[in-house]
Amino acid sequence: MSLKEHATRVAVLRVLRDAVDTEYRTERHEVLVALLAARAELNLKSVRVTLPDDTPVATLTLVDPRPAVVVADEEAFTAWVTDNHPGEVETLVRVRPSWQRQFLARLACLDPVADPYTGEAIPGLGVLSASEPRSFSLRPLPSGRERIARALHTGTLDLRRLLPLKVGEDP
Repeated sequence: MSLKEHATRVAVLRVLRDAVDTEYRTERHEVLVALLAARAELNLKSVRVTLPDDTPVATLTLVDPRPAVVVADEEAFTAWVTDNHPGEVETLVRVRPSWQRQFLARLACLDPVADPYTGEAIPGLGVLSASEPRSFSLRPLPSGRERIARALHTGTLDLRRLLPLKVGEDP
């Protein structure tokens, strides 16, 4: 398969994935609302999922969350632990993360890393070489999604050709 064919496949799959994800989220919400209503009305917690020919394929079950203890007032809890379990309290000394991000962004990627004002080497800093790209971005052109959807709808793009599935394989 050529780069052009791979790129087309990626763009089409992205459109399909987005469409499926949207439908999936909407349908999950609808099912949750219906399950909650069935529980309130019929005390029903699970429902069997079947294909149109009544072949069972899954079970949907409401998952009841468990109550959990959380820290609602960090300062009050820390004071209590300090009084009752002093060995479990630690003091944290660190560079403010927002300042560190800004400072590092201004430095040149030269080893040793030097203070831009004094030229003095800054202890504790080093330069990490850039790695090979691990991903890429896909930004559809204006109307690109609609064009792909139209091409799939009209048959200009053959989904069976783009996603050939062997018999017996799950999609």
